[in-house]
Amino acid sequence: MLLTTLLPAQAEAPSLKLSLDEALSYALEHSLAKDDARIKKALGAQSLAEGAGGLLPRLSASSSTADSSLADLGDGLWSSRFSLSQPVVDATVIFGLIGGAHQNGVSRAQARQGIAKLVLDVQNAYYNLAASQALVASAEGRYSRARENLRIVAKRFELGGASKADKLRAEASLLSAEMELFSARTSLENNQRILSDLMGLADWRPIEADELPQAEEPYSLSSTVISTAVLARNPDFDVLLRQVKASELTYWGAWASILPSLSLTASKGFVQEEVLPSFSDWDEVSADYGLAISFPIADVKGKALSINRARLERKNSRISLARQELSFRQRLAALLATQTSSYKGWEVASKNVELSSEVYRLTARSYELGASSLADLLQVEAELVQAERALVQAKADYWSSRAELNYFLGISMEDR
Repeated sequence: MLLTTLLPAQAEAPSLKLSLDEALSYALEHSLAKDDARIKKALGAQSLAEGAGGLLPRLSASSSTADSSLADLGDGLWSSRFSLSQPVVDATVIFGLIGGAHQNGVSRAQARQGIAKLVLDVQNAYYNLAASQALVASAEGRYSRARENLRIVAKRFELGGASKADKLRAEASLLSAEMELFSARTSLENNQRILSDLMGLADWRPIEADELPQAEEPYSLSSTVISTAVLARNPDFDVLLRQVKASELTYWGAWASILPSLSLTASKGFVQEEVLPSFSDWDEVSADYGLAISFPIADVKGKALSINRARLERKNSRISLARQELSFRQRLAALLATQTSSYKGWEVASKNVELSSEVYRLTARSYELGASSLADLLQVEAELVQAERALVQAKADYWSSRAELNYFLGISMEDR
């Protein structure tokens, strides 16, 4: 046949057969999402360390001299001082520590969000690949049936039981089946490449997925009320909720920056000709100890503006959270409804394939015996192909909606 030469040649490299769990494990190990999650966690740990660093004592050293003229500058005695300051009560330091811990939580939530999205993408790509394989099998079945129909029509044509038009129609049906098989195999290779890229395979290889499993009973919530606790398990909503809390901390931290702070100080001073004191002179100089209270009074205008900006950003984040919460509730309700309808569609499609297969078998036998026309046979065969495609699509739609619902409910990473 004309299109036979156009069909994709079999790949020389052997196909790589993977289960869904194997594909996920490989993707979690080799994809860029893993590196991105590692960086986000490191940034969170950095924020935590920066916040804790405010509690550490501060050590400083200074040397200075004073002379009566520029010409004599540096020739006189040098005054050197070592100072140690330990924060005791400092609201800014405390909020810095709390903010660092919270930012660490945000970064970890973002890392979890990235990994969960990778799991969702790999699942959808795997289901699309499995659906493509099923469509190729369906196209191969149609191609085999078309060849068999042409054989029967040619035999009847030789015996005078079929017209020239019937023979030409059977040949056209075979060409159509051949083109459909070519298209199905091309789509299969494209989906193999998509999954290969998501998994982070260094060298592309044909991937073979397991057959799509039968649909399971749909999820259902124990209550019709979609609570905030249910939404908080969603990776996207969890990040958003943490970011809103971060704006709350920023607001109260801006207020804390205008509060007085208390610190414990200790210092030693030296007066000598060298710029830096020798350590042998330390016992000859008495140390000074004390408590220092500082009041931020020079930047009142700037503090007021920063507090007002933090207040506006807090209000804006609260409004955004309320809007997103409503959107998330509607999205979850839609996903639950989609899963239920997809499950029903799978049940109907499964039954339809059984009926269409039996009708085709009976019609083919009837045509072979001369009791049915070729038009009837081709019509029934087209209905069977349509039913097979509908079943494949129903399975893929169900498992894709199930994967998205798992992501939304935050359970796609429970076993990862």
